[in-house]
Amino acid sequence: MKIDGYQGTNIYGEQAAKLSKNTQLAADKKQTANRAGEQASVELSEKAQKIMQGAHVEPGIDLNKVATLKNAINSGNYKISAEDIAKRMMAQVNIQKED
Repeated sequence: MKIDGYQGTNIYGEQAAKLSKNTQLAADKKQTANRAGEQASVELSEKAQKIMQGAHVEPGIDLNKVATLKNAINSGNYKISAEDIAKRMMAQVNIQKED
């Protein structure tokens, strides 16, 4: 089943994931260089630093609730209601249609 409509994305999260991967690659290269007796350094641009900050905490996110949900998912105690998900998805589609 295909649902057309809202396909929300978190561009900051995507950019931060790419940046995080690049930072990890740079750190790995630095370790390799240090083993070889060379010095390496990595500096993040101002834009990259803002992306990283935006990815950590966005306005309106309740970090305690996120932690509670993560714990419930990891422990297998999180129950998913397909009906509730479908209702919320359709409500979002209806909101976008009105705009």
